[in-house]
Amino acid sequence: MISLDAMTPAQWARVEGVATDLDDTLTADGRLTSSSLVALEALAARGIPCVIATGRPLGWAEVLASMAPVRSVVAENGGAWAAREGRGVRVAFLEGDTVRNEGIRKSREVARRLTETFPLRLVEEHAHRATDVTLDVGERVTVARSVVEAAMAVVRAAGLFAVASTVHLHVSHRAPDKMGGLRAALADVGLDPAALDARWIYLGDSPNDAGPFGAMALSVGVRGVERFADEMPALPRYVARGGPGEALAEVLAGIGSAA
Repeated sequence: MISLDAMTPAQWARVEGVATDLDDTLTADGRLTSSSLVALEALAARGIPCVIATGRPLGWAEVLASMAPVRSVVAENGGAWAAREGRGVRVAFLEGDTVRNEGIRKSREVARRLTETFPLRLVEEHAHRATDVTLDVGERVTVARSVVEAAMAVVRAAGLFAVASTVHLHVSHRAPDKMGGLRAALADVGLDPAALDARWIYLGDSPNDAGPFGAMALSVGVRGVERFADEMPALPRYVARGGPGEALAEVLAGIGSAA
């Protein structure tokens, strides 16, 4: 990983869009920062499309897509997305209803077992979640990473998939795939998914961002991402000076420097 300051004017000039994680990337201490909001508005004003990719539930994605200046919001680590259409929002899924419903049933069963074995509790989300199950590891409680890793090992032994962000442990019948969700979401709104690899920036902070970090040449981690180095199969190419809620402003400044 090298400093984001090392990106050249030529690299900044080829940026066509920005994809970004939500928690501890656009937010700090659980709140969307004014710095992030201003940067999102500025990107939209310049005609640069932005897509949020988060582990949060589809219900959150619907709200964000309807209110934030973004083209789409990928939810549940790639399982679904909410696309902005005029003043409305449309939702879509990577999988059909039968596969999703059976996957949710199996995930809930394993997640319940985790709460009986580890000091973990299910996230009671009133907003709609359609493709995975989550447990709180850093939002309302603080759970040691050793416990999180042991719980993920149990999930994988049961034949399911697990990934942890800074706030949640996700249990799913499918591998977490933010890249798959991003590609599908871009195609869904008429943008070129192939451009993600070399002409979009991805900004993130934690292990559930490893897919975009590895696939996208212009991947950026917020300050502090290095603490997860042992947990991620791929690290970002660049690291911002700014931490949670600050780094998108650096991306905006870099894009502006090449204008």
